[in-house]
Amino acid sequence: MRTLRTLFGRLALVGLGTVLPLLLLEGMVRLAGVAPPAELHPPLWEPHPYLGWFHVPNSGGVVSSEYGEFQVVVHINARGLRDREIGYAKPTGISRVLILGDSFAEALQVPLEVTFAKQLEAKLNNMGHRVEVINAGVGGWGTDQEAIFYAIEGFRYQPELVLLLFFPHNDVLNNYAPLEVARLHGAVQKPFFRLEGENLILPTFPFTHSEASKTAPAPLLPVGEWLNQHSALYRFLIPRLRENALLLRWFGSSGLLGVMAVFAAQDPPVPLLYGVYQRSDDPQWQEAWALTAAIIRRLATEINARGGQLAVVIIGAPEQIYPERWAATLQRYSQMADQEYDLDLPNRRIARILEEAKIPYFDLLPVFRSVASRADAPPLHFRHDGHWTPAGHRLAAETLSPFVARLLISDSDGGQGAASAPLKKTDQH
Repeated sequence: MRTLRTLFGRLALVGLGTVLPLLLLEGMVRLAGVAPPAELHPPLWEPHPYLGWFHVPNSGGVVSSEYGEFQVVVHINARGLRDREIGYAKPTGISRVLILGDSFAEALQVPLEVTFAKQLEAKLNNMGHRVEVINAGVGGWGTDQEAIFYAIEGFRYQPELVLLLFFPHNDVLNNYAPLEVARLHGAVQKPFFRLEGENLILPTFPFTHSEASKTAPAPLLPVGEWLNQHSALYRFLIPRLRENALLLRWFGSSGLLGVMAVFAAQDPPVPLLYGVYQRSDDPQWQEAWALTAAIIRRLATEINARGGQLAVVIIGAPEQIYPERWAATLQRYSQMADQEYDLDLPNRRIARILEEAKIPYFDLLPVFRSVASRADAPPLHFRHDGHWTPAGHRLAAETLSPFVARLLISDSDGGQGAASAPLKKTDQH
C-alpha cells in the first residue's frame, strides 16, 4: 500500500512538474502578445458555381500572420473585389487597367493603399495618365479561373488593358486537373479546362464542389483544434513545429499539429509544385504547359474582341530569388537530389509562349533578384508567408509603371494590342 502511495505521489510530482511550466509559458505568451489569433482571417471566400471560389461581397476583418509578420484590416467591396468601391460604368476620360491574379494580386498581407495595384495607379496618374487600376486578384486562383472571371465579370469594367499576373511556381499546376487534384489529395474545388488535341474544351457549368480527399483519418485533430482555440502557447509553437521535418513525419498525420500538418505529412516526398523546375520531359507537365498556353491565348482573344489588350507580368517565387531558400528546400526534401532542376526554366517557357502569341509581357524575376542581392535591400518577401512585403509591392509598382504606361499610350494611339509585335521586358529598366 505504501508503495502504491509512493508511486502516485511521484506521478503527481511529475504531473505538476510538467503542467506548471506549461501554464507559466502560457501566461508569458499571453502577456507578451506574440501568439496569433485563433482565426487568422475572417470568412472572405465562398464557393462559386463558375470560379470555384470567390470573395464574399461586403466582407472583411483583420487578417493575421501565424508568425506575427503582419496584421491587416481587409475589406471586400460590394462586387467581391479587394478594392475600393468601383462601378462598371467607366468615367469619361479615364482608362482602366484590370489586374487578374492570385494571392500576389489579392495581397492580404498589406493594406490596400500599399498594394502594387494601388501604387501603380498612383504612379500612372502622376505620370499624366488618367487611370483606374482595378484589383481582381483572388488567393489560390489559377490562370483558368482568372480567364473565366474576365469572361463572366471582368469585361464589365471595360478595361483597355488587362494585366495578368502569372506565378510559374504554382499557376501551371493549378490549371491542370490531374496535378491540382493530386496536390489537394483528391478534392475537386474548381472547374477545369482540358485539351482535346489542340482544342481547348470549356468546363461544364455550374460547377459542383467535391471536398472529399484521400487523406487518412487524423484521430487527434479535435484535440489540436481545441488547443488552437484555447491556448496561445499552442498557436505560437505550432507553426514552428510544423517546420521540423522529423516532427511532421512523426506527428503530422495524427492531427495534433493541426489540419495543415495533416495534409503536409501525407504529401509525396517531393511536393508536386517543384516539378515545374524539373528538366525532365514529364508528360503531365507537358500537358499542363500546353493547357496553360491555350488558356492564355483564349483570354487574349476574348480581350481583343472587346477592344482591349492583354499583357502578362511574370512573378518570381522566393526560391528563385533567394539562393538560401532553394538550398533550404533541397535540404528539407532530400529526394530532390535525384532530379535535375532549372529555376529559370518556367520563366523561359512562359516567355516563349507569350512571344509566339505576340502578347506583351514583363518578367519581374531579374529585377527582384538584382535588388534582393544588395546588402542594404529591405526584404521583398515575408520570410514565412512568402508574399511581397511593402518593399516588394513598391518595387513591383516602380518597375511596372513605365511598361504599363507604354502599353496605354500604344492603345490610345490605335495600337492593335496583342496582334502587334510583343513588347517584352526581362531585366531592370
